[in-house]
Amino acid sequence: MANRSATRERAVLDSAHAGDIKGAFGTIREHEEAHRSTRSRLLALLAIIGPGLIVMVGDNDAGGVATYSQAGQNYGTSLLWVLLLLVPVLIVNQEMVVRLGAVTGVGHARLIVERFGRFWGWFSVIDLFVLNFLTVVTE
Repeated sequence: MANRSATRERAVLDSAHAGDIKGAFGTIREHEEAHRSTRSRLLALLAIIGPGLIVMVGDNDAGGVATYSQAGQNYGTSLLWVLLLLVPVLIVNQEMVVRLGAVTGVGHARLIVERFGRFWGWFSVIDLFVLNFLTVVTE
């Protein structure tokens, strides 16, 4: 057991990955001896997953709902297997970007510029701009 604890402590990169979690709705203690009520546990869960839920719901605008409805009408459930392939890729991608931002304190574009140079940094920014522009145009 002591070996496992020592390994865990060495794996921590910085203070963002250790200790208490402080947020807008309070603090979640790393080591808490008192029994927490169901209500406080639910509030802690909502505080952790709440921002992600808001972002997910924010992307479902009128154009998106119309597109989802049309695709459902045309294809039914025949394309659900694609989600099984894409959801793990999406989760890994989002998790990597969040970890990079939490550890370094800078954004994804700045990390690309620092690691790969200005050309690839501008390429990713222009690519993102074009794709977002085309998404807005289609809605």
